[in-house]
Amino acid sequence: MVRKGTYTRIIVLFLLLLPVTAGAVDVEDSAPDFTLKTMDNGEIRYSDIRGRAPLFVVFWATWCPVCKEEIPRLKEIYSKFKPKGLEFIAINVGVNDSVNKVRRYMKKYAIHYPVAFDKGSTVTRLYGVQGTPTIVIIDRRGTVRYRSATIPGDIAEHLDMLMR
Repeated sequence: MVRKGTYTRIIVLFLLLLPVTAGAVDVEDSAPDFTLKTMDNGEIRYSDIRGRAPLFVVFWATWCPVCKEEIPRLKEIYSKFKPKGLEFIAINVGVNDSVNKVRRYMKKYAIHYPVAFDKGSTVTRLYGVQGTPTIVIIDRRGTVRYRSATIPGDIAEHLDMLMR
């Protein structure tokens, strides 16, 4: 007997193995604008950040084991670089998740960095995200400087350069 949601997970895992498709926002591209409600009932609007600060974005899901493994590093990045002016948002891709599930996950893993739920996966599609996690780092001018499924080992050096 196949559990409910198994086929969807298999499809998502298959998509993780595909290369990023044409149309995906990539390094040196201009980051598209977006607006999302955050889980604390705030709002993040990229047009308010562009020109003012670099932005660290992680696209993730509660069912993604690699996303869970990255939480300690994400907490460290947020706590170290937010006071230096880095903007940060973790965007749940909205696939096989719900707002309530995300809230429970945030509580369970003590996530205090900003999180948004991408209802309908609008921003996820806009950025051409094919798998989770996807890390996108955007400089203050709005140019994508990094995009990958992993956080680079020398992330502090990259972010220090962007913070100047």
